[in-house]
Amino acid sequence: MKNLNELTLKQREELFRQLRISITHHSNAIEGTTLSYGETKELLELGHTAGHKPLGEQLVILGFAKAYDVIIREASNKENVIDSSFIKDIHAIMFEDALQVAPGYVSKPIGAYRLDERYIKGVDIKLSLPHMISNNIENLLYQFHSNKMDLLDISEFHILFERIHPFADGNGRVGRLIMAYQAIQNNIVPPLIENEHRDDYLKAINDKDDLCKFLDESITKSLELIDI
Repeated sequence: MKNLNELTLKQREELFRQLRISITHHSNAIEGTTLSYGETKELLELGHTAGHKPLGEQLVILGFAKAYDVIIREASNKENVIDSSFIKDIHAIMFEDALQVAPGYVSKPIGAYRLDERYIKGVDIKLSLPHMISNNIENLLYQFHSNKMDLLDISEFHILFERIHPFADGNGRVGRLIMAYQAIQNNIVPPLIENEHRDDYLKAINDKDDLCKFLDESITKSLELIDI
């Protein structure tokens, strides 16, 4: 079972509730944040901070969950198509609270494209130059309409988005949230990319067929969160 419409309304609600914690935890852990799953769950459900962990880190996790809520709400309308303003807004929502309270923790600008050149250590992939980011994002969005995609399209989009690397920080997290949005709009269960499989994910991100297979397996991880 890979299609959302094969789940009952109750199962879909439970899936999105469970994924709010799991995607938030794992997507941030992939980027090096240190909160455990239990600490993330307490933070999101009870508002309990982990006293020994950086406040900035916890505010970004709360911001990610807020962005996830927007993704779930907006993706429920099949007529909504992702544009560059939406992508920038998701980035801003993720980091805005941390910027206010712990500005030293946040790479700027937020909600806007990066202004400097970036490289991925140990990988021979050229990222978009700053003056090309806007044009490259618009071309990508012209090539893929978020409400008319299959899992292979979602895989290819994710790879191309990460190669553009439009933001100073948060590119992987924004990319994975966009992936969830595209999945929901196209009746696909959002994949849960677990931190334990980070190396497999990073390896798969070089080839759309490999990534598609990996995402298919990650959808199974999502479905394991609920009773079906």
